[in-house]
Amino acid sequence: MRNWLWAVCAAAVVGLASGTARAQPQPDSPLGELPPITRDPFTDPIFNPPGVPKPVPAPPVKPPDAPVAAPADGHLRYALVACPCAPDFTTWLTAEWVIGTTRGPSLVPVVTTGPATAGALAGAVGQSGTVPLFGGHPVLNDWRSGLRVEAGVWLDNDHRTGVSARFYSLFSGSEAFAARPAGATVVNLPQFTPTPFGTVQTPLFVAFPGLTVGRVMASTRTSFAGGDLNFRRLLDRGDNYRIELLAGYRQLHLDDEFGASFDVTTTGLPLAAARLFGGDAVHTSDNFYGPQLGLYAATEWNRFTLEAHAATALGATVSDLDFSRARTLTTGPLGGPLTTTAALVALGVPPATALALAPTARALATNQVSLARSNTGNTVTYFGVVGEGGGRLSWRATDHVRLTAGYSFTYWNNVRRAQEMFVSSPVLRARAVDFTAHLFSVGVDVRY
Repeated sequence: MRNWLWAVCAAAVVGLASGTARAQPQPDSPLGELPPITRDPFTDPIFNPPGVPKPVPAPPVKPPDAPVAAPADGHLRYALVACPCAPDFTTWLTAEWVIGTTRGPSLVPVVTTGPATAGALAGAVGQSGTVPLFGGHPVLNDWRSGLRVEAGVWLDNDHRTGVSARFYSLFSGSEAFAARPAGATVVNLPQFTPTPFGTVQTPLFVAFPGLTVGRVMASTRTSFAGGDLNFRRLLDRGDNYRIELLAGYRQLHLDDEFGASFDVTTTGLPLAAARLFGGDAVHTSDNFYGPQLGLYAATEWNRFTLEAHAATALGATVSDLDFSRARTLTTGPLGGPLTTTAALVALGVPPATALALAPTARALATNQVSLARSNTGNTVTYFGVVGEGGGRLSWRATDHVRLTAGYSFTYWNNVRRAQEMFVSSPVLRARAVDFTAHLFSVGVDVRY
């Protein structure tokens, strides 16, 4: 019995030793015959062997331009910082106050003065001592205020495609002259009459010492506005720059007016006095329509962004013109043909015309005689070219607000301007000129 018990114990010791030997790792395998570690928590062993690390899954790789998960406030952020190469906004609105100037049209001397000792040549254009009181130099070229508004939206998350629209306007600019001389000085409205032998200059004395008294008013006005609609497409971008293609449609509007009126009466012979009144008015309206192509570039440094753009549009300029001219004569009940002729000449009516009108004016007594009354207009179309270029510097005050300051230049060919066409004559001068505008701006840019 004792021997059988010792045999059972010896067999148990030998079996335990052999099982322990099989449980040790093999030299060429660090894990031996242990089951492989998996990532499934339902199949992993409850206890890892000593010295074996728990496997950690690798973080997912995020694409370079993929947005970061939305934070608690719900606003979408991007991995790249806000800069022109990867803007972190979807829409934008810019409002700017503009101060600008446009090319001033030339205007002939409309109202002049000169020494009375020059007689019929007093105040004549080209005469020594003649001084222009209105006209005789470019007008409407002073600086004036305006407004420019731009709005845009990106159509994709990568900000490669977008659309934008602009409207800008310079408020109307005007110049005016008015005088009611008592007759102590010379005030003349030079008149140019075309004849078969050339253009003849005659005076129209609104005031001349001892001959005429009256009043005169003259004014001119201009306004300029425009706008465009652009499709924007990204061409290239880098860490600190962005270049876009602009393709769209542009429209411009230029409106010009000129007018002069007078009312003059002869003095010395009340019952034989003659009165001449009337005026001239010219109005032009030019509109450009056409497609455009351009480039936009931007770069950022810290809080500052520098932008530049250039675009050219080719299309049609439609120009409308209206011109009216009136001269009305009223004579007194008394006076012979020579007296009436002298009164008409004193008013500036050419002597030959005054001599022919004197009998009719005397026969009509206090009735009126229309010397000139016309109203003409036409519309022409020119091939138009418009170019624009400029730059803008902005400072980012907050994540959504920027303060801007910039400059832009606009060129427009083939426009008709009322002031350029008026030549103090029954006919206008056929002329088309170039137009330019310089605009400086400051404003606020809001982006979301």
